[in-house]
Amino acid sequence: MNITLVFGIIEIIIIGWYILAKKNPQKYAQFLKSPYKKKRGLICLCALFLCGFINIIVNPVPPTTPASQKQETQQSSHKSDSKSQQSSNKEMDAYKKFVSLPMGSDYDTVKNTFGVNGELKHENEVAGIKTQAYEFKIGSAVAMMTFQKGMLTSKAMDSLSFYKQRGDKITLAEFNQIQIGMSYEQVKEILKRDGLLKSQTNIAGTTSRLISWINSDGSNVIITFGNNKVNSKTQSNLK
Repeated sequence: MNITLVFGIIEIIIIGWYILAKKNPQKYAQFLKSPYKKKRGLICLCALFLCGFINIIVNPVPPTTPASQKQETQQSSHKSDSKSQQSSNKEMDAYKKFVSLPMGSDYDTVKNTFGVNGELKHENEVAGIKTQAYEFKIGSAVAMMTFQKGMLTSKAMDSLSFYKQRGDKITLAEFNQIQIGMSYEQVKEILKRDGLLKSQTNIAGTTSRLISWINSDGSNVIITFGNNKVNSKTQSNLK
C-alpha cells in the first residue's frame, strides 16, 4: 500500500477521534488521565504534525523542475536535433557531389565542388608520373582523392555511416543469386535498390568501382565492378 495513503488514513482516524472525544469525552477519551483530558486538542494536533513529519521523511516530495529550466532543456534538445540534421544534410550533400565528380577533374574543380581545401596526404613521382593524394573533410564525411598528372584518377569515401539506405532487407539468398560478370543493373534488380559508391578508379581505360549495400542491422554486401561487370562479391552477416 502507498505510504502516503496509510498516513492519510491515520490522520483521518485521529481527526475523527478528536471530534468524537469532544462530543463525548467520557466515552472516547477515558483513556486519557488528568490533566491530559482537557488537552486532547493539543494532543490531536501533535499527532497530526508527527504523522505529517514522518510521511515527509519516508516519502519526500521530488523536487519540481522550474518551467524555465524545462523550457531550456527542450530548447537544448531541439537545437541538438537541428544540428544533427544539419550535419547529416551537409554530409549527404558532400556524398552526392563525390559521386557526381567526373574522373579526370583537376584539383581546383574538386576543391570548388566540395567547398573546402584538401590536405595533401601522399605524393610521389615514378617514371615521370606524379601522384598526389588529398583528403577532403566535410563534417564526418571524408573523401580521399588521388590525382595523376594533375587529373583525378581515383576517389574514395569509405565511411558512409551518415547514409541511411532505404528498402527491403537484403538476404543471403539474394546475395547468392549474384553471379560474376553480371552488370550493375542486374545486381540492382536482385537487391531492389541502388548501392553506395565507396570508391572508383580509372586507370588505363579501365574503370573499377566498389559499391556497397547496407542493411539497418549492419549486415552488408560489397561488390567490385570492373567496367560495369561484377569482378568480386563479399557479404557480411546476411541471413
